[in-house]
Amino acid sequence: MPLRKLIWLASLAPMGAYYGSLEGLERLPWFRNIWEFTFTPTYTYSQYPSVQNGVPKGQQKSNDHLISFDFAVPFTSQWQMDSQVEFADTPRQSMGLRSLAFQPRYLWLDDLLGDPVSLTTGAVIRGVTHHSLKDVSSPYHSYLNFEINSALGREWNRGFDWHVRSFGGASIGIATRGFPWVSAFTGVEGQMHQAHRLGMCLEGALGFGHRKRVYFNHFNGYAFIEHRNIDVSVKYTYVFEIWGQLSCAYTRRIYAGSFPEKVNFFTFSYMLPFSLF
Repeated sequence: MPLRKLIWLASLAPMGAYYGSLEGLERLPWFRNIWEFTFTPTYTYSQYPSVQNGVPKGQQKSNDHLISFDFAVPFTSQWQMDSQVEFADTPRQSMGLRSLAFQPRYLWLDDLLGDPVSLTTGAVIRGVTHHSLKDVSSPYHSYLNFEINSALGREWNRGFDWHVRSFGGASIGIATRGFPWVSAFTGVEGQMHQAHRLGMCLEGALGFGHRKRVYFNHFNGYAFIEHRNIDVSVKYTYVFEIWGQLSCAYTRRIYAGSFPEKVNFFTFSYMLPFSLF
């Protein structure tokens, strides 16, 4: 493996995807109550001026809209199932289905029950539509993408609820073609007056492809591209007593290699908990 890739992997250690890659599938290492369902619709508007190493130049400015719906439930104290459907609208595709994903996760350690940290592992399978795979705004490698991830975290309590918590983790993925990728994440979140939460997070990813250039007019996913990115995020959440959580986040891509660069993401989501029992 080239030295520069080893250096990049080392730099990924303190970085990561904000709460699961811009409000994607949940990866924070804490589960809700058994059989407490959560439904989370999310809207993200993103804008970028160009794709780094994109060919040809001058045709890559993009204003994108992404809508996703997440559904999750812990069906035991240690197992949780998450699912997600994404719809995208970009200059290269009209609003339509982008991807479907499923993720089982296992809780190995729980700091709420006295363990030193909370620790989870998960496995993701994601299917991507044909028109989305042709879109440089879509970050996926192929029609079927597989990922194994792990996350850990710790909460510090004040009274009966947590006051500050930190978390992080990493993942490795492979698609039905092309080269693997790795990503990692870390963040910290504080809670004030049991209703207001403010968090910061850092994200990094690296694809092990051998191609540098992104051919805009013949794009077919990132499977063979050595893509890289570093994103930094801030997030505010308001917690209702029984009606869930309303969140807004801003994310800025501060570094990109063979990937959309200088991206601004504005994300709004609402998580609604409910129970059938």
